[in-house]
Amino acid sequence: MVHKKAVILRAADCARAESELEQRLNPRAKFYATGLARLAGLERTGVSRGRIPPGGEAFAYHAHLREEEWVFVLSGRARARIDGEDHELGPGDFAAFPTPQAPHVLTNPYAEDCVYLMGGERTQGPDVLEYPELAKRYLLLREGGLRVSFHELGPAEFPFGAAGVARAAPRWRVLASKGCGSTIVELALALAAVPYDRVEVDYATEAGRAVLLPHNPLAQVPTVILPDGGVATETLAIVQLLDEERPGAGLLPRVGDPLRREALRWATFLVAAIYPTFTYGDDVARWGGDERLRASTDAHREAMWRHLEGVAGQPWFLGPRFSAIDLYIAVMAHWRPRRAWFAEHAPRLDAIVDAVVRDPRLAPIMAANFS
Repeated sequence: MVHKKAVILRAADCARAESELEQRLNPRAKFYATGLARLAGLERTGVSRGRIPPGGEAFAYHAHLREEEWVFVLSGRARARIDGEDHELGPGDFAAFPTPQAPHVLTNPYAEDCVYLMGGERTQGPDVLEYPELAKRYLLLREGGLRVSFHELGPAEFPFGAAGVARAAPRWRVLASKGCGSTIVELALALAAVPYDRVEVDYATEAGRAVLLPHNPLAQVPTVILPDGGVATETLAIVQLLDEERPGAGLLPRVGDPLRREALRWATFLVAAIYPTFTYGDDVARWGGDERLRASTDAHREAMWRHLEGVAGQPWFLGPRFSAIDLYIAVMAHWRPRRAWFAEHAPRLDAIVDAVVRDPRLAPIMAANFS
């Protein structure tokens, strides 16, 4: 029998092979990995070294139905959310996930890197991967080597029924105006992977008001007709509703996370302090004013944007964690004083706009509203 040559990976080899990974189903994901099994030429065993920096998350909240997984912490600490409960893991702690797995994800809310080993089976047959917070399920197939293809599984279909009766899944219906605050809701719906139909409404015309008034006494956008026939208005209320239904979308930090109060504070600041300057400054005649009212609201708005620039983190407003605040900034920066002002006076906020516009899930919506 001819034996295969054993492989020894030195620490320097492992360090050079580390790469940053992204998980497109979790906008908060930030972590690094070294594929030890791949480097060593192992074909049936999966072992990697992972590293989650402060504020980062690994993968997304998920569960395999067929393949087992495990995690062993080497240094630092991590918070493991397993089946809806949080557990702190430290050096020497081992977490195993027999199948069918409980959903889980690792996060690092601490001040130092968390370094750990992770591994699992590498079966040749198909596996099923669930993302319960996103209401998504994928069939996983290995296409040779280490490449794994994800094939999304849709909801059950019932093709037989009474003739002539059409049945369609209920969808959100968004009454919107191009370039307005309804864009924020469209972006949030896209991140939450909630299907919706968009109806363009010119709220400044009688025809537009006739469409809006039966649902919203203020005849404003966004006005959302929910699948059960209920109505939702006010962007922040709609964002919070979406966050409750799809917490995995990351629109707001989870309940109990100290960042949640910061997110609610500044989101409310945006809608309660900055937003009204447009209400009164866009149509000064309606409020008995003149161009002095517009000039004063414009100046006050710029002062508040400067304040936000001073407290903004990087790369997102809350620092390493994306939130709906970034959607507000991306949309509202297209209004007065416009993008050029932000590039000069609020570069951190301007960078957030660029990041949102580059997101492939959001770019089409931004382009359609601000072309």
